Amino acid sequence: MKKVLIGLGLVLTLAGCGGEKAPEVASAADPSGAPAATATSSAVAKYVEARRQWAKCLRDQGFDIPDPDARGQIDFASTAEENRKLKADPKWMAAQEACEKFSVDVPAELEPRMQPLTAEQIANARKYSECRRANGSPDFPDPGPDGRLPEGWGGELTPDEQVADNRSAQICEPVHRGDPPASPDPNKTAGG
Repeated sequence: MKKVLIGLGLVLTLAGCGGEKAPEVASAADPSGAPAATATSSAVAKYVEARRQWAKCLRDQGFDIPDPDARGQIDFASTAEENRKLKADPKWMAAQEACEKFSVDVPAELEPRMQPLTAEQIANARKYSECRRANGSPDFPDPGPDGRLPEGWGGELTPDEQVADNRSAQICEPVHRGDPPASPDPNKTAGG
């Protein structure tokens, strides 16, 4: 179930990052000049087909989910509020479990390629982690030497922990840019 939720989080995050150029997939050509199938294109094709099956399964469970695009991305909801409502729906969670057999890992070819961070960005990432811990998120991890947070960190938060985490995210958001921490807005959620 955790794999499904993490995958959903990744899909929802990627769906909100439109406008990026899809990575080009290398292919080989046979002597006649016709493209030959490659392991890369095969992995992507299998992934996209699995995503189609997953979307179909969710439709069978009563959700109006479109088919994925050529990269396997599915546009679930257009706003963060719609995403939160969907994730809080018990029927959605039951549908996730029913369709879990169609959940597959994203092939490396479709993973976003991140540019290396500058020394200043890495320093800001370290300050951001310190700020988060000092302002209500005591388990917030330090970034690695590359300035990126470790994969798989975090977990379920209690409602009180979520409030504290949202508050610390608001306070520390400017620190990523090298600015001083901000005052939290009690009427806003982190990032919103």
